[in-house]
Amino acid sequence: MTGTVITGIGLALPGASDADQLWRSVTGGRSAVRPIERFDTDSYPCPNAGVLAEETERETIGTFTPRVRKRMDRFCQLALSAARSAQHDAGLPPSEDADRTGVYVGNMFGGWEITEPSLRGLLDQGYTGVSPHIASAWFPTAPQGQITIANALTGFSKTLVADSASAALAIGYGARAVAEGRADVLLAGGAEAPVTPYTYTFCTTSGRLSPTGTYRPGDDTADGFCVGEGAVMLVLEREETARARAAVPLARLAGFAVRHVPEDEVFGPSGTRVLAAVLTAALDEAGTDRVDCVALDAQGTAQADESELSAIHSVLGPVALTTAKPVTGNLLGAAPAVDAAVALLSLRHGTIAPVAGCERPRNAHIVVGAPRETPVRTIALLARGADGTIAASVLRAI
Repeated sequence: MTGTVITGIGLALPGASDADQLWRSVTGGRSAVRPIERFDTDSYPCPNAGVLAEETERETIGTFTPRVRKRMDRFCQLALSAARSAQHDAGLPPSEDADRTGVYVGNMFGGWEITEPSLRGLLDQGYTGVSPHIASAWFPTAPQGQITIANALTGFSKTLVADSASAALAIGYGARAVAEGRADVLLAGGAEAPVTPYTYTFCTTSGRLSPTGTYRPGDDTADGFCVGEGAVMLVLEREETARARAAVPLARLAGFAVRHVPEDEVFGPSGTRVLAAVLTAALDEAGTDRVDCVALDAQGTAQADESELSAIHSVLGPVALTTAKPVTGNLLGAAPAVDAAVALLSLRHGTIAPVAGCERPRNAHIVVGAPRETPVRTIALLARGADGTIAASVLRAI
């Protein structure tokens, strides 16, 4: 893939309202996963999640007026905040060509913070207890719509829903759309807000959450993950567009590939083979057979982690392995966008962050303990969804 560069990062995450805060958290191994206080978790086996602290919320979605917040679900607010920050980070002016600027967003669950009270209101009060904003607030495409409305954009836009690989597709397909000339600029990333009683019930019944309330991907004791809320948006541009406005590219999205397997095979032997094939395809498109680091999908179970490590070894052999997900919690559909943001920061700082909480790594090449300072020029990012989606991307420094 040629011609697509990343020029801006915006985020609203547990423990971080900007890229510098995120980098300090991941390099310091400071997890923002905490006991859930928004609702009673006594009946849930995993009581912990990554949520925005009060200070982070004030600095991000707290800057919107009450009227704006009232008509949007939380995942829309997070996406809109991240998009605004990404535009500022990229020095992107108000679009002079709205038809050539679009939005690609990935998420998994849509928005339920606005829906759940309405359902309870319908039961207790009848139709007067239902929010008039629910029709336009809950569905997965709502962040895409709100970002385009806020910025008066009419360019090529999409919403991608592919379980925990959603944002990987949003960024990968978005970069491809720019490279193919369907847009000059795209805001691409993911948003998720799963810490509500109803959504968290789905997370729990999926069987993917840690029964011990821990998140230790790559560790011998890994038993699942803890979810997180938040959003990350990136600015993708045609390189000539970025250069023309004197923007400084952060990296180039050099390769992207995606395939699917039956959902019951994604973390098994068939999924291992397809993950290896997808990683190989992304590397081929990037014109390389080596990377300095791999950002792990990090499902956090023995089977899924071993499958991922096996696929990586079959393609790349010994290579540094990392993930930031234990710091923020697994943002499900938005998780690959967190990986992309941290990968961009790793390229900037020449440092590979350690995997927080991994004390007994099942692979000697998992970075643990302290950040590893080393030349970092190329990073591969992996994402898998329980729906059978398997994706890989390659970022290269410029």
